[in-house]
Amino acid sequence: MSRNYREDAREAYRDAKRRGRRGVERARHRADDISHDLAEHAEEAWRETDDYVHRNAWSSVGVAALAGFAIGFFVGRR
Repeated sequence: MSRNYREDAREAYRDAKRRGRRGVERARHRADDISHDLAEHAEEAWRETDDYVHRNAWSSVGVAALAGFAIGFFVGRR
């Protein structure tokens, strides 16, 4: 009778292990998909920003200078 319990426990362990592996694989695939989507969005944002800066070069320089001045001002006040 103890052999049946042992065999049942082994089967339950194997089943849990299979389900765990499937869950890990699904999570890994989902993470890969999300990573791919994020990379695509980041690349698209980079291209749009690059295009904007090229079209509005002097405005971009002015904004960057103003931001640098503001950061320097607030850091210098410490």
